Amino acid sequence: MTQTIATSLLEYNKGQIEGLPKNPRFFRDSRYEAMKRSIEESPEMLSLRELIVYPMEDGKYVAVCGNLRLRACRELGYKELPCKVLDPSTSPKKLREYATKDNVSFGENDLDAMEHEWDKTELASWGIEFAEEKPKDEFKERFDSITDETAVYPLVPKYDERHELFIIQSSNEVDSNWLREHLGMQRMKSYKTGKVGKSNVIDVKDVRHALEDSHTKP
Repeated sequence: MTQTIATSLLEYNKGQIEGLPKNPRFFRDSRYEAMKRSIEESPEMLSLRELIVYPMEDGKYVAVCGNLRLRACRELGYKELPCKVLDPSTSPKKLREYATKDNVSFGENDLDAMEHEWDKTELASWGIEFAEEKPKDEFKERFDSITDETAVYPLVPKYDERHELFIIQSSNEVDSNWLREHLGMQRMKSYKTGKVGKSNVIDVKDVRHALEDSHTKP
């Protein structure tokens, strides 16, 4: 049954009903403030989704569903609120069920549709949260813009401006095998591109060791 009840008679769920633990729900400050703005902008929503309360013997009511809305409405100066009053015979199990299901969201938002078809600023003001935008990777953008036609050399995407790249070209297997043998390129990494069958990468430290070892051999 729906009644309009004075906020002075409404209590937060602090575990005072036997079998119903205290309300575990909380919002971060930003989301709580967004909810308050939502109530200010659309107060009619309070009648469309009333608080669900349980009657106590002392004439007061405990908010089973809507504790945060109750808190926000008090801060906004509301003196009375529409409430759905539960039957006193409602079991603790049912109260726990109502409290839990009231806070469960079974569906998921299509964030891609929201970002491209809805007003994102408007949605954010109504409490919808979006993932933080990742900082731009200028090197990756430049690398991704290179095509087989515009590339000067077969680049290796693992590396960026912090590295210096030396390129030795080989057009036949004999020269390639000679280089691998003399540089001890067992640790090399290979990358293939559309134009190059294999790009072999070796760290300069390994080249240095290979050259130093060759000078010490008799």
